[in-house]
Amino acid sequence: MRIAVAASRVWSWIYTGPVKTVAALIIFGSTLGSTPFVSAFQVPADWKEPIQPFAIVGNIYYVGTAGLGSFLITTPEGHILLDTPLESETRIVLDSIRKLGFDPKDIRILLNSQAHYDHTGGLAEIKKLSGAQMMAGRGDAELLRRGGRDDFAFGDRYVFPAVEVDRPLDDGDEIELGGTRILTRLTPGHTRGTTTYVLDVEEGGSRYRVVIAGSLSINDGVRLANPPSYEGIADDFARSFQILESLRPDVFLTAHGFFYGFEEKAARLHSGAESNPFIDASHYGPWLAGAKETFETQLARDHAAK
Repeated sequence: MRIAVAASRVWSWIYTGPVKTVAALIIFGSTLGSTPFVSAFQVPADWKEPIQPFAIVGNIYYVGTAGLGSFLITTPEGHILLDTPLESETRIVLDSIRKLGFDPKDIRILLNSQAHYDHTGGLAEIKKLSGAQMMAGRGDAELLRRGGRDDFAFGDRYVFPAVEVDRPLDDGDEIELGGTRILTRLTPGHTRGTTTYVLDVEEGGSRYRVVIAGSLSINDGVRLANPPSYEGIADDFARSFQILESLRPDVFLTAHGFFYGFEEKAARLHSGAESNPFIDASHYGPWLAGAKETFETQLARDHAAK
């Protein structure tokens, strides 16, 4: 099995963290195969590449593509699915869930970390299939309902199948299903409703704090000031950094695996590592510090702009 995460194209912003330089993918468009939402940009191959699904830690499973995360959280009373890749790769998520021995029709809750087309493509189809309740940060509820249209960053360029949000989430809300409890932390800026999810899992007789973080990237063309792309965006980012800096994860996950060393950790796990490589949050600090530096640099530049 090949685990591939390195993106074929890197765009828009690069930050240097305390440990190493990290390049972040920013969405500029895609060729979505059979979907009607097509633009001239060819998406990185690994966004569409199937990989073998596997258990990450505790009751959290990876069911995404090589380059886009989708996380299945299983419980005795049904399951929770967080994020889906491009619409054309919905079949990969469904096949992965089945390969693990679970039935997609048993999904009871759908979650979203950010209302962009590379993390929402299958939500509408899976909601229809399973009857699951759709939940997302309150600030993204309308954008999800509009299918990505009238986005403050992209306008109508990068749309996805619209999905109705049954429960808009506020900061501090708890989601409970089958003994699993997930804490919602709103971390907006990347989108108005970007959301981070925090939960505890058990593995090998120990409990671990898992943080599945929303994005902190600033998309190309977005302004923080003078004028801002949306009113309050800089304050949103500043509060998001405060929240994320207060968390102390044992396991750090996010929608794009290069931020937390997905490729290397998955390879070690599948090669029979003695301890679980994903129980390692060493990427979290550099990710936060680098993103904060980028934010502060752009904020100063936007304030100085005439």
